[in-house]
Amino acid sequence: MATTCTSRNPCLEANIDAYYENWLIQLENLLEKLNKVSASYDVFNEEAEENRSKLVTQVLDHYQEYYQEKFKATNGDTFLLNSPPWYTSLERTFLWIAGFKPSMLFPTINYSIGQELTPEQGEKLKRLKSEIKREEKAIEKGMAKVQEKVAAPPIFELMKRGGLLVDGEASELETVIDGLKQSIMAVIEAAEHLRGAAVKKVLDILPPKQAVKLLAAVAQFHLQARKCGLRMDNQSARRVNEDFVH
Repeated sequence: MATTCTSRNPCLEANIDAYYENWLIQLENLLEKLNKVSASYDVFNEEAEENRSKLVTQVLDHYQEYYQEKFKATNGDTFLLNSPPWYTSLERTFLWIAGFKPSMLFPTINYSIGQELTPEQGEKLKRLKSEIKREEKAIEKGMAKVQEKVAAPPIFELMKRGGLLVDGEASELETVIDGLKQSIMAVIEAAEHLRGAAVKKVLDILPPKQAVKLLAAVAQFHLQARKCGLRMDNQSARRVNEDFVH
């Protein structure tokens, strides 16, 4: 990944790429702690539950720190948030409106702790899943409306002409794009709110010992996606270089 500075976002990629790599190392350390605590899954006393709760909070704070740093580093640039240059190609395929899709939590719950859920928990999670999917669809409709504006006149005409814009039109196009960015940011903020609410509501249903196993599965997926993505991108880069040489 390039780490050169640009006039638009000075040293953005260098700074956020270094931060993200360090953040992943910390996540790996947290995963070790989660796995260690999960190994003592059957231990159930006040101290064990307190330690599990503290670890869950620590992991959630770690993710929250990344989301805050991401917005800070990009200066709220909606295009960068939706396609982070510090991610691998594989990581970007999992993005849904600048982050993870909230409903992805439920398959993770099924394979990490599904067999341990009580019927009451299962029913609560089923209702929550339906609620979250409805809200996801509403957010997706909002994003679709924003995207439709791009293809609508006069925006499309201005963008199509590009460098051939006459007096006043360049300023008009800039104003239009700023308006689009604001609309996209509103959708991203709604998605961020839903992500946070989904995690909170899921964890309200789970006791700390189940929350630990779920967060371990989430962290494992995150780290594996990064490792596989780096390998795939390196292989693609080698193939391009070989084609260029030959």
